[in-house]
Amino acid sequence: MQVSFRANIPINISPIYKTKQSKQNTIAVLGSSKSADEILGYMEMCSNTVKAFVQKGKNVVHGCCVNGIMGAAYYAGKNYSEKDSDGKPKQNLAIITNPLWGDEDLENCITIGTAKNEADRIEKFAQVADTMLIFPGSTGTLQEAATLISNNYYGKPENKKRIILVGKEFFKGLDEQYKTLYKAGLLRCNPDELYTIVDKEEDINNIIK
Repeated sequence: MQVSFRANIPINISPIYKTKQSKQNTIAVLGSSKSADEILGYMEMCSNTVKAFVQKGKNVVHGCCVNGIMGAAYYAGKNYSEKDSDGKPKQNLAIITNPLWGDEDLENCITIGTAKNEADRIEKFAQVADTMLIFPGSTGTLQEAATLISNNYYGKPENKKRIILVGKEFFKGLDEQYKTLYKAGLLRCNPDELYTIVDKEEDINNIIK
């Protein structure tokens, strides 16, 4: 059940999170908000990689959900981030929806903006992060992946994001569709130029230094 919106949550994202330096230092982590058995391994991988990111001084931004991939990112950001002057994990950032879904924990992250729908939230993720780390998820995750890939294809080169899809088997169908478009002459560049698919934690760490 969706719950009411809190008046003290920022609507617009502060300019400090949109600077070139901040965007280069921020990773958007996307994926399932449900803790299904089939993705437990990916949840552990997400937790480990986010822990490594924040310990290197990087920021993570996510949807603030406490379950599934989103929960793994949230808790790793909460537990390993440096604290700000108010005692909040300053590297654990969130963009939430209005109204709230009801499975967020707003006390242990910094909410930097809100979105009126999923398309709006994808746009806001793109405003604050140059790297998109996408784990398995449901229809929302596929929408996020397809939209970001499309933006890489049609957008300006200077706005291109580094998109990392985690799970070769999970994203196999999506990858095959883009390759079909390329072979048919409907895609003017190789799909490998738009995104990278990996399977292992070490692969992620080799890409995101």
